[in-house]
Amino acid sequence: MSINGKIEHTVQRMKGHAEEGAGKALGDDDLVAHGKADQIAAHAKQAASQAGDAARHVGQRFTKRAMRRLGRLHERLHEAADEAAREAREMPKAQGTQARQDADKR
Repeated sequence: MSINGKIEHTVQRMKGHAEEGAGKALGDDDLVAHGKADQIAAHAKQAASQAGDAARHVGQRFTKRAMRRLGRLHERLHEAADEAAREAREMPKAQGTQARQDADKR
């Protein structure tokens, strides 16, 4: 939640408290109800903002985990490609050696 959001919610909640107190002091039930409504709205906005922050945090954690796993997979793919290239370079040598050994047997 941003600082501006916190300030706005706090101001609205304080305004609601003031209206409710003034309504009680003046005996104005409408002002009391309006003050309580402001307080409830401020709490609801704050809760929604906190829920959004929590969802954003979960999304960030998920992204970090996914990126770590993709990095590991990427490394393993490179290792496998390097191993395949190494085997491909060694294969003609081994085949040539085998062919020479077969020729020597004849």
